[in-house]
Amino acid sequence: MGIAPPRVPAKTMIEKITKFGWLAIELAFMLVVLCVLLSLVLGKESGGFISSVAANTLDLLQKVPSGTVLGVFLILVLYWTFRSRQAR
Repeated sequence: MGIAPPRVPAKTMIEKITKFGWLAIELAFMLVVLCVLLSLVLGKESGGFISSVAANTLDLLQKVPSGTVLGVFLILVLYWTFRSRQAR
């Protein structure tokens, strides 16, 4: 008989997956912001990838109503505020 691997509680595994998911979202958001900033600084010489990401981002933000962008931003700020208070 072999030795069984240690059992990992489901809650711990879900917490790890959630942390990894938020890390991936934060990295993707930082990449988009970096591409937009580089596009603003470098202009036409910023390269194809950076220009296309910046153009797609600006196109999306122009098509989405400003109230929706503000609402999503406020929800994210409230979520971050409550999460930081829970950590204390």
